[in-house]
Amino acid sequence: MSTYQYALLFDGKCRICSSQVETIAAYNDDGLIELLDMNSAEARKRFPQVTPAMAQRELHLVAPDGTFYQGADAVRETLLRLPSLRGLGELMRLPGAMFLARPLYAWVAANRYAIGGRNEECTDGTCQPYRSQS
Repeated sequence: MSTYQYALLFDGKCRICSSQVETIAAYNDDGLIELLDMNSAEARKRFPQVTPAMAQRELHLVAPDGTFYQGADAVRETLLRLPSLRGLGELMRLPGAMFLARPLYAWVAANRYAIGGRNEECTDGTCQPYRSQS
């Protein structure tokens, strides 16, 4: 029986993303957050409302009630759910924090392959949106 209550959809082809998800996994002691590569058939089947274009733009966290958090908001909500990292999430609640976090997150996400590289060659076109934005 799974204890997952949240699903975190990330880009498994992105080295930065995968590294960050490994960190989340290390602190996910209660198994509250399920980690799903957005490129997987399972993620696409379970969350068809997240289009490939949406998934390529940013991280998505799906709450038990179906609420979607995206980008920096997904990062903040994820941190708030992990007891050992909750303090970082609380910092993101400070006045003005998200004003800075959202554009910074968007820039890193748009340039993640150039910054950190890929875990595998991107031959299926899923990385294409970022090639044209750089």
